[in-house]
Amino acid sequence: MVNSINTVMYNLNLLNQRNEKVIYGMSSGEALEKGSDDSTKYNQILSISNNVKSYGSILERIQLSSSYNTTSDTAVSNMKVSLESASSLILKATTGTTNTESKTTIADELESLKETIFTLANSNTNGQYLFSGKSSNVQPFQKDETTGKISYVSSADNKTVNVENNTYATQGLNGIELLYSTNQTAQSGENLTFNENEIILDEDGNQYKLLDTNNDGSYDGLYLNGDSSNTALSISDNGDGTFTVNNTGTSNLESKHSIFDDLDELINALRQQDSNGNTISQEDANLILSNGIEKLDNAFDNVNLNHAKLGIRTSLIENYESIVQAKVTHFEILEENYASADLTALAIESQSLENTYTALYSTINKINNLSLVKYLN
Repeated sequence: MVNSINTVMYNLNLLNQRNEKVIYGMSSGEALEKGSDDSTKYNQILSISNNVKSYGSILERIQLSSSYNTTSDTAVSNMKVSLESASSLILKATTGTTNTESKTTIADELESLKETIFTLANSNTNGQYLFSGKSSNVQPFQKDETTGKISYVSSADNKTVNVENNTYATQGLNGIELLYSTNQTAQSGENLTFNENEIILDEDGNQYKLLDTNNDGSYDGLYLNGDSSNTALSISDNGDGTFTVNNTGTSNLESKHSIFDDLDELINALRQQDSNGNTISQEDANLILSNGIEKLDNAFDNVNLNHAKLGIRTSLIENYESIVQAKVTHFEILEENYASADLTALAIESQSLENTYTALYSTINKINNLSLVKYLN
């Protein structure tokens, strides 16, 4: 009799344990209460859950980049409109019927277009400058308060966005790509002539900067990334505002010319002045204006080309968005299948447990009613 009671109580304990898990599954909707319930399944659920979180985070970052991409596209489109207007103005200025007063008016209009392009080049969204490369917290184009010269002061690299585990796609454009055109190139051993407003890059995208390391008013050389601790490339001052460097490295060098410098030159020519405000001849001014048409056309072609590049980069990110969205959906379905309790099966098991409880308690009741004499008989 004692053994029978022990057996019944043991079975009742097992029944209570299973009933607790059934109640937990039905109330929480989760397949497992603890990892020890089924370690293999728990590890599968954990892996799938991590994928849901990982790809969900990637998808969120891609979707947040949508505003950045859209605003960049709009800004570049408006720059192209401004450049087309600038070309039309210069073409008008080169006609023989345009007098000095009209050219001054055109200069004012061109100045306004330059300011528009400057503002567009410093566009930002959600606290990020669009054309600053990875240094998106730095205003890319700044104007010298004394000379009015506009220069690019941010990095020559590109912003990236996480589009897959350990995979990043290039996003947007930096200001050098967008508003600087190649002026000259120099292979190893060749000379490169440039002015101080131009940007010097090697073929790997590294930037070289003129530095006056001893503050004597003269540039001492071109320094990689503007770091005076690096060995400088020696330069020669040509005395006309230009410098010449011999490319002693193994990588090609190129000088990049800013559209803002071209616009400044044209504005001055329309006012019959040089960059220092000195009066120049009408013949020299007209020559600058004639050459300016080609320069503006080249600048427009460069912006247009990079607009297409921007579109390709944006399209790639959008394609990844579709892929990542599909993966998130896939892993969410897997998570539902693996981690969610089968409520139908639990309901059936709950009814079965109820029947078992009834039978077991009936047995317990009968045992409790037995006397020792009846049991022995």
